[in-house]
Amino acid sequence: MIMRVRAMPTGTVKWYEAGRGVGVITQDGTETDAMAFRSAIQGNRERGLLQGERVLFNITQDAAGIRADNIYRLGQL
Repeated sequence: MIMRVRAMPTGTVKWYEAGRGVGVITQDGTETDAMAFRSAIQGNRERGLLQGERVLFNITQDAAGIRADNIYRLGQL
């Protein structure tokens, strides 16, 4: 059996509002923006994300739009 492993996309935090726990990540090589929620951040969620921070994440699309899941800070891998 052959299994395909799909690499997680990387991106940059466009903005993040810590008080609301929501922001936007732009995927590298595209103009695709994904909503980022505090609950999807792996590691220290309370710190939130910083504008310009590099991240690794999965993309999920549903009726509400595109969102980032399983967000990892690249410096913490």
